[in-house]
Amino acid sequence: MSTQLSLLQLIWMAVQLIEWAFHEFLRLLQVTPEEIVAILIVPILIDMPRSIGKAIFLLLHGLYSRLTPRSEVDVKPMVSVIVPAHNEEEVIERTIKSLLKQDYPNREIIVVDDGSTDRTYEIASKFAERGLIKLVHRERASGKKARAVNYGFLYSKGDIIVTVDADTVLEPHTLSELVKPFSNPDVGAVSGNVRVMNRVNLLTRLQAYEYLMAMEMGRRFQAISGMLMIIPGALGAVRRRIAESLGLYDPDTMTEDFDITLKIHKTRMKVRFAPEAIGWTTVPESWCAWVKQRMRWTAGQLQTLIKHRNVFFRRYFKTIGLIATPDMLLMDIILLFVRATWLIALPLFYFRLIPQIFILTSLFYMLNELVIAAAAAVLSPRRRDLIYVPLVPIVVLFYRPLYGLVRMKAYMEALAGREFKW
Repeated sequence: MSTQLSLLQLIWMAVQLIEWAFHEFLRLLQVTPEEIVAILIVPILIDMPRSIGKAIFLLLHGLYSRLTPRSEVDVKPMVSVIVPAHNEEEVIERTIKSLLKQDYPNREIIVVDDGSTDRTYEIASKFAERGLIKLVHRERASGKKARAVNYGFLYSKGDIIVTVDADTVLEPHTLSELVKPFSNPDVGAVSGNVRVMNRVNLLTRLQAYEYLMAMEMGRRFQAISGMLMIIPGALGAVRRRIAESLGLYDPDTMTEDFDITLKIHKTRMKVRFAPEAIGWTTVPESWCAWVKQRMRWTAGQLQTLIKHRNVFFRRYFKTIGLIATPDMLLMDIILLFVRATWLIALPLFYFRLIPQIFILTSLFYMLNELVIAAAAAVLSPRRRDLIYVPLVPIVVLFYRPLYGLVRMKAYMEALAGREFKW
């Protein structure tokens, strides 16, 4: 009885402490609860349910998976790894060596030298002469990664086609993990877990944090809910017969990985995420290169959505057409402009509360980041990027807003007809 009483007293004291802290917070900021709700109405309605809901969903699913482990059929289909390369002399040898160290036995490695003018072909030739890889060469660059991958496909014989960027290094067990989901005959493609290798400055560290929070955790949630939209070109796998039936990779967009993923969804095949299949990629180290990359990604996303606009109107596309694609259109495009309008309008309606607006929105989005970071700390197989959690203020106050401006610029220029070059 005394133990129960003590517990109730502790709970009551905690509630009183929280209430006191909240009132002190209001007093210091000189705002009312109604004003807080009015100021944060957009993120409360849009961002909070997604971040907290996603974190809870992922944690519950992770707990369920550990309590009910699934036995997978031990199959070893032939895997063809295609590495498109154009002027990659600095990284191609490192990538080939990581592929040769894979513990998956039934594989072949095909390097496509797409009209390189540097030493890429010469370096790769050392491995081809020893019979370790297949090396194919195009005299003139195709200008498109999709064409280079398709060219390598002609020389492949695997049941599973894996694409790996020339600057991506795979961990020894990556192919084995990437192939496991294909034991289910309904799986048409599998996404690997791409992480940042070159953490050399503030920008690359911010991207390392972003890849963990937005890409790994986002792909986990999307795959579980049947809404995984992008199999990354840096590390992804597709079933050969599916790729052939779809005409391989289309060169008419800049995001061929997004394009083929939507095409696979249209066949009603499943798309899965393999979190343990880890590839370490090189990201832009300068802000100029980062902006150019994100402009291409954003414009390519819009290109692909326009190309596959029929998914919005065909009932038989089910989850991908009814939920996933509309959600991407709403969250990534429409609400991007809504948030910008909200941030511009807030000071007009609450001019006297401009400092409070800054403090409240900053604290809100920092809390959002920490919620997802907590889920990542429990679920991610590679948690070392959590050392960048102290960068959350920079992510919230600078990196994400800048990325939002870059995306808005890319969307508007793409709609205006500008052509983006890879």
